[in-house]
Amino acid sequence: MCGIAGTWGAADLDRVASMAALIGHRGPDDSGVASVGTANTPVALAHKRLSIIDLSEAGQQPMCNEDGAIWVTYNGEIYNFQTLRAELLDSGHRFKSNTDTEILVHAYEEWGMDFVARLNGIFAFALWDANRETLYLCRDRLGVKPLYYHLGRRTISFASEIKSLLVGGDISKELDPLAVLSCAAYRYCPEPMTLLADVRKLSPGTWLQVQKDGATAEHRFHTILFDPDESLGEEQTAEQLRGELTAATRRQMISDVPVGMFLSGGLDSSGLLALAREFTDERFKSFTIGFRQQDSKGEGQPDDLGYARLVAKTFGTDHHEIILDPKIVELLPKVVYHLDEPIADPAAITSYLICEQARQQDIKVLLSGQGADEVFCGYPWHLGGKLARDYARIPAVLRSLVQGVVQKLPAHGAPLFPGASRRLRKFVGNVSDGFESSMLGFLTYAGDDVLNSLFTAEFSELLRTGEQHWKHRECLEQSTGQHYINRMLDLDLKTFLPSLNLTYTDKTSMAHGVEVRVPYIDNEIIDFAAHMPPRLKLRGNTRKWILKKALEPLLPRDVVHRRKAGFGAPIRTWVARDLQPMIADLLSAERLRKRGVFSPKGVQEVLRRNASGSDDFAYLIYFLISFELWCESFLEPSG
Repeated sequence: MCGIAGTWGAADLDRVASMAALIGHRGPDDSGVASVGTANTPVALAHKRLSIIDLSEAGQQPMCNEDGAIWVTYNGEIYNFQTLRAELLDSGHRFKSNTDTEILVHAYEEWGMDFVARLNGIFAFALWDANRETLYLCRDRLGVKPLYYHLGRRTISFASEIKSLLVGGDISKELDPLAVLSCAAYRYCPEPMTLLADVRKLSPGTWLQVQKDGATAEHRFHTILFDPDESLGEEQTAEQLRGELTAATRRQMISDVPVGMFLSGGLDSSGLLALAREFTDERFKSFTIGFRQQDSKGEGQPDDLGYARLVAKTFGTDHHEIILDPKIVELLPKVVYHLDEPIADPAAITSYLICEQARQQDIKVLLSGQGADEVFCGYPWHLGGKLARDYARIPAVLRSLVQGVVQKLPAHGAPLFPGASRRLRKFVGNVSDGFESSMLGFLTYAGDDVLNSLFTAEFSELLRTGEQHWKHRECLEQSTGQHYINRMLDLDLKTFLPSLNLTYTDKTSMAHGVEVRVPYIDNEIIDFAAHMPPRLKLRGNTRKWILKKALEPLLPRDVVHRRKAGFGAPIRTWVARDLQPMIADLLSAERLRKRGVFSPKGVQEVLRRNASGSDDFAYLIYFLISFELWCESFLEPSG
């Protein structure tokens, strides 16, 4: 993993070097900058290197081919690079390093941009072809690695992080109103939007072509295709899945530095540990984060620590625990700065701390179980989608009675079963308008009535033609005709996974120069899962059923069948207690009026309803303060 930056239409090496320096945390081991364009088309590329494979100077970037006509600056890992290298050697290509980076240069020479479909990995890169005077920007299939860009009148700039693009001051800091609306509703804004109207994020599975006259065209090289084979049986599929997971883990263990593990003690991370330990002679270092009991009781989720200890003991890891003493007021501004976007998921805090601890233990690479829920149907809303279909068959009169009873439950702070109370309220409030509307209701954290009152009149004018669900509706429309389970997974894989989960993971890990790998969304796993019958993913009310069957022989039974606990933080306790001074400061009427986005009256009503327990707006409040912190860092001159 690394940080990349560059410009087309200008080759100001000082500016490009400054762009790269601002994201030096992504690659503290080496750096490079080069002017690679032609007289007609100046191009500059920069790189900050995190050395993982071939630690020698031969891996320095930007990297070129033998005659200097093809250049690349690249962030990521290509897990099948050795196979591609052998094929290219057979075709007559010669290599000067043992890096996966050099594969990109020679694969482009051999196959043109079609080569990206052959890559199994996580990547974002810029490739310059001097002969064609063409620049290509490319991002991996599912969007594990980010790439932002700005299309100017005569120049184009790009980088791994938004903050790099702001170097030089030629990019407007005007907000994209629809992106702000989407963030308020979902906690993130989907690609290609960012909160800055002049900055876009390259969509997963695409490459952007910039021709010598400045014309741009976006090409999609990968789309998830669900093609279930109903003939697949349970035992056969579980055994084959275990084999595919073993192969994917082996591929992603390739490294010239030690590999560690995010270990929650849940099914996903524990399964990876069971598989990965077979491919190393070194003792694994595993990392878990926990919270004080008084902080986590309001979330209604089981504690990870006990299960993580059990798994660590079972597999003999060098285990490290982090107990979060809530210094959230000190941490949050740092995390928001590194996130580049005010992603309102407190899991970013836990990821930031784990990666900080890992780097202190000399670990540059961590395996993560992220993506398993999106691939194998593991989230509460997946079960909610199934139950909603059953619930719709109940007579309307009975549904109305149930809704009346459930809505009397506290939205949060329930003394018994707080998580169940919260989910029941959300469920009955979103199941009456059909599958698509139910899914949008399950996934959002503020309804239309709240959002309509939240913005100032002036900002609302800018939103008249915007609709916060546009990307989600687009995905649901594209999946029409598919099984409803695959429609839910397709939606998550195209929105929630890249725009929230993978984004915060990349930013919080690279803040400490740590690379996170995600075997559950390896190319081969995604393709195999797309052919599974949906009934094997959600069996009855059991989520991730086929994954549990595949991992049962490897793990303690208590771990396989433990109640799911999300990777997060005690946000409701923080909002009610630790964050109160920050909330009072950042969401004061004076600040809100000065910013001109959110209505002081609307925000105060959200705070009142949350404090009373009548509504659960903890995540919305978390977004509001994150947004203000983001504005301070990215919009104000002193940020």
